[in-house]
Amino acid sequence: MANLNFPRGLQPYEWIPHRAEFVVPASLTGNVDLFIWDPVILTGTGNEIDIAGAGNGNPIIGTVLAIYDLNGDPINVYRDASGGGTVVVADSPHQYYVAQGDGDTSFLDLNDAGGNINLVSGTGSEVNFRSGFELDDSETGDATVDDQIRLVRPANRVDNTVGLANADWICFINNHQRNAGIVGVGV
Repeated sequence: MANLNFPRGLQPYEWIPHRAEFVVPASLTGNVDLFIWDPVILTGTGNEIDIAGAGNGNPIIGTVLAIYDLNGDPINVYRDASGGGTVVVADSPHQYYVAQGDGDTSFLDLNDAGGNINLVSGTGSEVNFRSGFELDDSETGDATVDDQIRLVRPANRVDNTVGLANADWICFINNHQRNAGIVGVGV
């Protein structure tokens, strides 16, 4: 049975050990929109965040949980690139997430568990307001220290088949801004 294609970024899994509020600058890098569960990076300008870049060497502070406008009112949609505001971010290096493989030409399998891979960016949904980021299936879980994500295991659900396109994985941020990356497969 094929896996559901539901890109959603880094969706927090189980409990959230820490969250913090950060400022969204009036214009994000590349003038992009910000969606729920988008990975973000803490910039060097104090308490401001920006959308994280996808790929090797791009650190992440966490994932967006909630978005507020300039008046502090919750926005139940996504934050478009033209405004400022604040966001609540799951920012603990111990946070686990569920993320989907991008379903390109090759797929992650059980041998990739414990290895490091990167994210690929995608366009967030203006229907469900979720991130478009996914795991880069074309990578093999390996010991590259500055890869963004550490694979833990496939999500244990009857509708999730490893080795097929769009499989869901339990993972955490390997290249976290508050931690050094982890080296070694299966560590």
